[in-house]
Amino acid sequence: MDNEILYKSLKKESEVYICLDYYIIPESISADYCDLKCYGIKIEKTTVYAGGGKIVESKQINNIFYRYKDATEFSDTIIKKRIEPQGLRDIVENYIIEVLTEQDKVHKINIEI
Repeated sequence: MDNEILYKSLKKESEVYICLDYYIIPESISADYCDLKCYGIKIEKTTVYAGGGKIVESKQINNIFYRYKDATEFSDTIIKKRIEPQGLRDIVENYIIEVLTEQDKVHKINIEI
């Protein structure tokens, strides 16, 4: 399966065009008697200068999500915030902390009941 591009934005700042592409990266993991599909995120930033120069930056983090729905919800968040490649790691770490904190709260409630 190819990378799925979710969103492409183009922004002009003076004589510079900035394009941000957001991808969901599917990956199949196979082990004994088990096939699992995981999803990662990639952000690619292309800066094109009026004089013809171009710089491409990208960051990718694999195997963050086990459900496609979680990957698309997370992607919606980073697209709305226009997260650039250098911010991907921080926002993924914050997301993981939020999810684990929420799961811990649910677990504590179930124990108390």
